[in-house]
Amino acid sequence: MKGLFLLVALLGPASASAGVAVQVLETDPMSPAVLGHWESFYLRIGYETDRPIRVRGEALFEGKPVTSMTSGAPLHQAGTGDEMFWFAYTAPARVDRIRVWAEDERTRQRLAQSEISVDLTWTGQRTEAVRRPPEWVERFKAEQERRAREDAAAYRDRPTSWLEVGVFFAAMWSIPIYFVLQIVALWRFSGGWRVAAVLPAVPMALVLAHAIYAYYAGSNLFPLWLVFTCPPALIYLLVLLAMRRLRRQAG
Repeated sequence: MKGLFLLVALLGPASASAGVAVQVLETDPMSPAVLGHWESFYLRIGYETDRPIRVRGEALFEGKPVTSMTSGAPLHQAGTGDEMFWFAYTAPARVDRIRVWAEDERTRQRLAQSEISVDLTWTGQRTEAVRRPPEWVERFKAEQERRAREDAAAYRDRPTSWLEVGVFFAAMWSIPIYFVLQIVALWRFSGGWRVAAVLPAVPMALVLAHAIYAYYAGSNLFPLWLVFTCPPALIYLLVLLAMRRLRRQAG
């Protein structure tokens, strides 16, 4: 199989560095094809590598990339194997060429590349008919789901450092502290200081409204934007408070 990959890489529409080769083996559906809203075009990609790589791809039309949703690029260790890669669109789109490549995990350098010509059209319309994918697509889907579960479990069970715990609790506590300090600043400041204190209040009011809406909509992620935006807003108010105190002491 090693010799076959290197021969195809040299003779076919592909480029490869020593020890690394990548090639599209089959697709689903076959080209030409018309696909609907969120309907995926699958590629089975064979690879051979002597180092850790990620297999990536992009869709093009008339030489220009056509931005799409993709399946991501899992890490592959040295060896020979195959991987599934998919593209999907929600809006109308056309694709006439697909490029795949092997990327060095450490340097992010493209080590091998291959292209295929296709004739694909996404209508942007939802289709009622459900097309049954071939066995290899189902097999790779099951493998990707298993890999995702293992990665999630490994991340969940990893040792947590005191720094991570501290950052998490600091971000959570910044939410109530910010809103209390914001109210105090608007109440006690006057003149230009009050104007400066209003600056974070306007965008933070929108973030709070979004969080309340998400909560009543049943989202479990309703405080997410507050967690990201309250720490910088709190730091801004603390700096403003320190500057005001220093100015008053100097005066």
